[in-house]
Order: sequence, then structure tokens, then C-alpha cells
Amino acid sequence: MPRLIPLLVLFVLAACGRSGDPHAQAKVLISSQCAACHTGRGVGAARGQVGPSLAGVAKRQVIAGKLPNTPANLHKFLEHPQSVVPGGAMPELGLTPQQAKTIADYLYTLDKP
Repeated sequence: MPRLIPLLVLFVLAACGRSGDPHAQAKVLISSQCAACHTGRGVGAARGQVGPSLAGVAKRQVIAGKLPNTPANLHKFLEHPQSVVPGGAMPELGLTPQQAKTIADYLYTLDKP
């Protein structure tokens, strides 16, 4: 049994970092959830015309026209947009707290060189 532990660790590490891209999960979520309504450099198939571009998020002063632009506020908005802007165009996507954080963290990297 002790010999199996290193193999299990290698398997888990390989599964988590399969693509070698630390933002792979965010890109998949954006392509499947956000691309229908948004555009943005660095977000693949995002060609929607309903919401604003996802590029430049880190440079904006406010999120959803309402919240100061901080990582915590972006996580909150992505997880439950209707609680921030009731009746707004951004629908509840059913993101988990971790998924919202993953997407927000990735969006902030789009403005870095």
C-alpha cells in the first residue's frame, strides 16, 4: 500500500495540471458561460454583444456600475449577479464560489503584460 501513495499523488497532479495552463478551468467556464453575452481578448470564443467586453476588467473603477472594483466584489458579482443588480441583464449562472473566484482571478490577468 505505501508504494501506491506516490502513484496516487502523481495521478492527482497530472489530472489537475493536464493542460499545463493554470487558467484552463477559467477559459472553459468563460467559453461555456460568458461567451454568449461578452467579447474580450484572451477569452476565446467570446463574441456576444449583450454585456461589456471582458478585456480591461482590472482597469475599471466599478463593477456592474455599482461596486468598487476589487477581487472580492468581482467574485461576489460573478457568483450572484442578481443580488448585486436585481433585474440586471447578468443572469445567475449557478457558479460555485470557487468557479467565480477562478473566473475573476483570470479576468484580472488579461490586463497584465
